[in-house]
Amino acid sequence: MATPDRQMISDSQSQPAQSSAEPPAPAFALPKIHAKDVNFFYGAYQALHSISMDVFANKVTAFIGPSGCGKSTFLRTFNRMNEAIRNTRVQGELLLNGESLFSMDVTTVRRRVGMVFQKSNPFPKTIFDNVAYGLRVNGVKGSVIKDEVEKSLRRAALWNEVKDTLHKPASALSGGQQQRLCIARALAVEPEVLLLDEPCSALDPIATLKIEELLFQIKDITTIVIVTHNMQQAARVADFTGFFFMGKLIEFDDTRVVFQNPSKKETEDYVTGRFG
Repeated sequence: MATPDRQMISDSQSQPAQSSAEPPAPAFALPKIHAKDVNFFYGAYQALHSISMDVFANKVTAFIGPSGCGKSTFLRTFNRMNEAIRNTRVQGELLLNGESLFSMDVTTVRRRVGMVFQKSNPFPKTIFDNVAYGLRVNGVKGSVIKDEVEKSLRRAALWNEVKDTLHKPASALSGGQQQRLCIARALAVEPEVLLLDEPCSALDPIATLKIEELLFQIKDITTIVIVTHNMQQAARVADFTGFFFMGKLIEFDDTRVVFQNPSKKETEDYVTGRFG
């Protein structure tokens, strides 16, 4: 395979990128989430095996791999969403800004770590009330809500499309608009991390492009982790990519390295289409 330009972004020095399941943190990125030896069980079945990685602040990290490889399960450990499933358990260490996610109140975790699902799920409310919901739950009142709703819709690149229909049902929006509305709703409470579980899988190419462009815009204000089956999408939007297979993190590195010069044969076979 061709060897890519591996120069890391640095004002002071250049050195070859290294490929491994847990690469050293680049000088230009600070870890937002630290995972060490994370195991996850559905009953007696072990779905994740000793996953260790850092998610870097204000970067886009993508998880790729075949169906059932554990990437969505791992994503959901970041905001403890798996706790809603009976007879599950997690082992290992998960830190958000150096603080254990397991020691925090779960409501606090989900405010600090927002999530957008594969299928858009707007509430049966107006467009305005969808975005305002989290603000009201967190005690925001009065005219501040109006300003924050507009700010969130602008961040989600949706304001110009809905500014004259804010009090119409969210269900009247197209699928792509509904997904951006869900992103606006998540952004309204200013999460430190935004998780996206295959957010474009049900969208057409035009709507997908808008979501991808949005990720570039909002990573300045939050850290993004996305699960995708679309390898081209990961290559386009992600700064870092992790390849999962059979519940294990096979490789995690700069996206260019993972796709152009992976260190693991399993990764090379997957990204070149030999399986998956």
